[in-house]
Amino acid sequence: MATVGTIPGIEDAREILKKHKIVIAGIGETEQGKIPNKSSFQFLSEASKLAIEDAGIKKEDVDGVVTAFSLVEQTFMHCTTFADYFGMRPRYFSSVAIGGATAVWMVAEAAMAIASGQAEVVLCVRGDNTLSGISSSGMVALIREMCHAEFEFPYGLTTPGGYALAAQRYLHDYKGKQEHLAAVAVTMRKHAGLKPNAMNKEPLTIEEVINSRIIAAPLRKYDCSIISDGGAAFIVTTEEKAKALGVKKPLVYLWGMGEGYSHQYFTSVSDLNQIYNAIGSSGHRAFQTAGIGPKDVDVAFLYDCFTITVLLELEGLGFVPKGEAGPFALEGRLEIGKDLPLNTHGGLLSQAHLGAMHHVVEATAQLRGEAGPRQVKDAEVALVHGNGGIVSAHSTIVLGKEPLS
Repeated sequence: MATVGTIPGIEDAREILKKHKIVIAGIGETEQGKIPNKSSFQFLSEASKLAIEDAGIKKEDVDGVVTAFSLVEQTFMHCTTFADYFGMRPRYFSSVAIGGATAVWMVAEAAMAIASGQAEVVLCVRGDNTLSGISSSGMVALIREMCHAEFEFPYGLTTPGGYALAAQRYLHDYKGKQEHLAAVAVTMRKHAGLKPNAMNKEPLTIEEVINSRIIAAPLRKYDCSIISDGGAAFIVTTEEKAKALGVKKPLVYLWGMGEGYSHQYFTSVSDLNQIYNAIGSSGHRAFQTAGIGPKDVDVAFLYDCFTITVLLELEGLGFVPKGEAGPFALEGRLEIGKDLPLNTHGGLLSQAHLGAMHHVVEATAQLRGEAGPRQVKDAEVALVHGNGGIVSAHSTIVLGKEPLS
């Protein structure tokens, strides 16, 4: 984790979270996979209904909405377009678009809206039909989205290619092995086998990962996240409001939050330390606000668009020293029941890809004790980390089973 001194505003943030007792009070996930003939707005609506029902409240109780972007059905004013579609008239509305860091920061944005009196009950939702609703030419456009149109993409760089460059540098600097990357994919697949709505549940071996076709060396097919249709949502409010509305489900409390930024275009990256510092800055802010450290986390949810991303995040957040995440994964220490259970739902590599929405939903389920066969014993503290761009923009939240003290 990056070495940072006392951060201005951390104590204020901590006091705000202690005072308002911001909670996640409801969660919902739709079916995941290839689901043709449904629009992104249908998935948004289905997920929203599920989260509202899970909280045991009414749609009329929701006075704020935060949406994420759609990769397929892009609209100029996404949040209000959805509000109209869903039949809402929120007094607070916003859309967040920071790539894979979006879902995590939606929690923080909802919290800030509530703490400032803009809303009391905020619906955070994302839905998309990326698998069935995008053409091959659209997918090409998508993988070039994070690359500079003039100075990167014309020379062959794509989003997978950028992550592959990070992986090449990582394996070179720390004498890493292909097996270290593969171990992450194998663990995610093992966890997905326990998740009812996971897309890919078939067991996966290290050898199968290593022998799968190359996408962008050294990244192979199973080192890359899957594409899916579906939706997910969660309800953010305060403990007081949740009780007033009669929410019966266990509440999950927001303990800390933070962001970190490194670059927009990958050719601006000087070395891996620039990436580590951005990840560390995000995590450090969240940890300091929560008043805890990496060793206090019982279950972690890290953005896993590619296997290399997980190794960089594990080290940048301070869970393991630099260069040691690969052996840590290969030894099976990210599995349920081991040192640091990671992405117990299977993550982007095996469950589904909707940014980090499912990471937030699963973290909430874990702290509620509702994860079934995936349940981490005595889970009281969870960390969720999102990553946007090519390891560019980072967001972190810390969640607790009890109020922040």
